Amino acid sequence: MGSLEIHKLSPKTVIMISKLVYQQEKDNTFDLDELNVAIKKIGVRTELNLDVSFIYEVIQLNEDNFHDNTITIENLILPELKTLEVDYYKTVSEVVNHYYKVEVDSFSKQKRIVNNFFRYDGDDYIEVENYVPYDSEHHDTEYLDGGINDIT
Repeated sequence: MGSLEIHKLSPKTVIMISKLVYQQEKDNTFDLDELNVAIKKIGVRTELNLDVSFIYEVIQLNEDNFHDNTITIENLILPELKTLEVDYYKTVSEVVNHYYKVEVDSFSKQKRIVNNFFRYDGDDYIEVENYVPYDSEHHDTEYLDGGINDIT
């Protein structure tokens, strides 16, 4: 059984695992490795590391019953699988060379034409951003920041 299939476990096993997590959270001693060892001791052969959201949702939906230690198969509320849209952003800094081939009408190949090529006041000025590069070369990328704007 894969870790993403923990929601397919029996309600009794879900309660046992949820109780372990609830107690660790209550005692501020949550340790995923210890939890996985305890889960294996009760006979579940899976890793919980990718599916803790299911267990936390079980605990939240049944919080009063966990707090009062009255959770049973009969009063267990299981979460429903939802499809969420996550609006995520990332900020990167890149050093990139973009290569363009642009046709320029000119009577000369002199250096001054090359000098004027990028000057706004030159007759031979070409606004390169209006053209599509034929190649790009990434030299360096640095991840600066990222996060979630909204979840709907």
